[in-house]
Amino acid sequence: MNDELGEIVELITPLPDFPFTSRISPCAEEAQRHLSHWSRRTGIVESGRAGDDFDSMLFGRFAARVYAQAPRDRLLTLADWTGWIFAFDDLLDDTPEGRDLDFVNRVLACMEPVCRGLPAAGAPPAPTRAVGRSREALADLWQRITVPMAGPWVGRFSRNVLDFLYSYRTQATVNASRSVLDDDSYSAHRSSTVAMYTGADLIEYATDLPIPEQLITHPDVAVVRETAVNAIAWTNDLFSAPKEISVGDLCNYVTVLHRQLRVPLDEAAYEVVRRIHDEVDRFSAAADRIGVLCERLPAAHSDALRRMVDGLESWMVGHVDWSAESGRYRSRAIPEGPDLLEATGRTPVATPSGAS
Repeated sequence: MNDELGEIVELITPLPDFPFTSRISPCAEEAQRHLSHWSRRTGIVESGRAGDDFDSMLFGRFAARVYAQAPRDRLLTLADWTGWIFAFDDLLDDTPEGRDLDFVNRVLACMEPVCRGLPAAGAPPAPTRAVGRSREALADLWQRITVPMAGPWVGRFSRNVLDFLYSYRTQATVNASRSVLDDDSYSAHRSSTVAMYTGADLIEYATDLPIPEQLITHPDVAVVRETAVNAIAWTNDLFSAPKEISVGDLCNYVTVLHRQLRVPLDEAAYEVVRRIHDEVDRFSAAADRIGVLCERLPAAHSDALRRMVDGLESWMVGHVDWSAESGRYRSRAIPEGPDLLEATGRTPVATPSGAS
C-alpha cells in the first residue's frame, strides 16, 4: 500500500450507472410539505434550525422518487416513514450513544413491542425523550401501514423492521471496539442496516399488491430483492463515505475494502462501484426470468411481481437522484495521517495518558 500519511484528504467517490428510468411522483412537493408538518407534530424533529435542516434533506421527495407509483394517500404515509427512518438513524448513527451497547439495547427494548403490533404504552420506558417521541411516531406509522395489509405481509414486514433495529447492536459493537468487519460479514450486516428489505416490502404497500409468501421465497424473486438491497446499500456507502470516515464510523463498504484489500480509499470506492454493477447484472437476469415466470401465474400475482421489479428499479435509480439533490451527503474533508489510520480502524483508539 502507498504511504498511509500521504493518502488523499478529500475523497471523491465515483457513482454507479443504473440502466433504469428515473421517475418522480407528481405529488412530490405535497409529500415534502406533509412530512414537514408530521415531523413537527410528532416531535421527531423540532422547529427552528433542526427542522430547517431536516427539511433540506428532502426526505419527502426521496419517497416520491422511490415510490413513484404510489397513489397520493399512501405516498404521504411513505414520506412520513422515510422521514422517520432517517430521524431514528440519526439518534444512533455516528453518535456516542450509538456506540453504547447498553443504550442501544434500551432503545430496542422500547421499540420492539410496537413492531409486534403491541401498544407503545406497554413498552419499557424510552431512555431519552427523543427516543420516546420516535417510538410514538413509529406507533402512528405502524397503524397507518399495517391496518390495510394482509396478515402474512404484516408478519414479514415486522420481521424485516426488527432485523433493521437489531442491526444497531452490531453497529455499536464494531464502532466501540474499532474492529472492522470482513467483507462477507459486512455485506450481511449492511443488508440489515440499510432497511431496504422493509423498503422492498413497502413497494407492495405502495401498489396495494401484496405478493404471496410462496412467491417471495421463489429463487428469482429472492435474487432481485437481494441484489437490489445490495446495490442500494453499497451506493449509499459511496455517498456517505466521506462523512462516515470523517467521524470514524467503520461500517462503510469503502472502509471495509480499503482495509481488507489494502488499497487506497479511492481504489476501494471504485471496487464498490464494480461490485454494484455486478449486482445490477444479477438483478436484470433474474428480472428477465421473473418475466417468464409471470406468464404462468394468475394475473394478480403476475401484476404484483412486475410492479415489485419496477419498484426496485425506481429505488436503485431514485436513491442516486435523491442523494445528489439532498444535502445529507455533502462531502467533507477526511482525516490525515494517524487520524486517518484510526478513523478507518487500522490502529486502536489511543488511551489517554494515565488511564487504566
